[in-house]
Amino acid sequence: MMMKRLASNAEDVAHHYNTRRELGTVGRLHTPITGLRLFNNWIKSLLIRKYASQGCRVLDLGCGKGGDLRKWNLSRIAEYVGMDIASVSVSQAQARYRELYNPTFTARFFAQDCYGASLLFCEPLEKTLQPPDYMADVISAQFCLHYAFETEDKARQMMRNISGHLVDDGRFICTIPNANCKKRRAAGREFGNALYQVKFFGDEITRFGTAYSFTLDEAVEDCTEYLVHMPTFVQLAAEHGLELEDCCGLHHMYAEHRRYHDSVELLRSMRVVDNDRPAISPDEWEAIGIYLAVVFRKVKR
Repeated sequence: MMMKRLASNAEDVAHHYNTRRELGTVGRLHTPITGLRLFNNWIKSLLIRKYASQGCRVLDLGCGKGGDLRKWNLSRIAEYVGMDIASVSVSQAQARYRELYNPTFTARFFAQDCYGASLLFCEPLEKTLQPPDYMADVISAQFCLHYAFETEDKARQMMRNISGHLVDDGRFICTIPNANCKKRRAAGREFGNALYQVKFFGDEITRFGTAYSFTLDEAVEDCTEYLVHMPTFVQLAAEHGLELEDCCGLHHMYAEHRRYHDSVELLRSMRVVDNDRPAISPDEWEAIGIYLAVVFRKVKR
């Protein structure tokens, strides 16, 4: 039986995240997905440590409530611009910045759909970004870029926004759903466990607009998302002067970094492991496996 497709546009996504319950720092440590949250924070910390050098400028597309501000601060960046479609989240990110102890960087925040586009209307970042010609050394899009793949117009607007505000030899870092993993596991159109559910709206897999409903306990509730078709993503990036530098599943990234002392110490300090054993349930580990960490480099033309 064909599922009824949920509405999914910028207003719906903004409403979803604007109305999500704020758990607070303590609350986030006592949920069924606390281990998953800690692990994802570790992954983002690894990416930020590797690509954000002291004094660099950062553009964070989909900054959410500002959960990564402390990570950027530890890398001693100089400038930060955070943008998100959810205005309530942007206000919370601003408050987090004000509460940050001894920040190394100045910060500005803007509410805008970073990927908005249609045949008749596009939303370049310059619509709200100040200064409009701001250039970043690192652009980050964590667990949000899949919304750009609703249409080809939105995906292309996303790439124009990134390429237009990233310096030559700068890095674009992101975490995205693993389309291959989801396609393999969705033979019956849906899969998941007690913590997360993925339900596809149809059988056809296309370059853009392959929609599914995603639910993750205490984080996302029945929200329409879109597969990121990786060959298309790489092609679009190349058309806009970005070359793929790295693409790694989060399970594989964990296995690789278990070999490095600094990464293991970070696992411990961030409480991802407890007495050298992962503080992550099997259900959380399964959910972690449906994501990739991806890095592009802006090529000098």
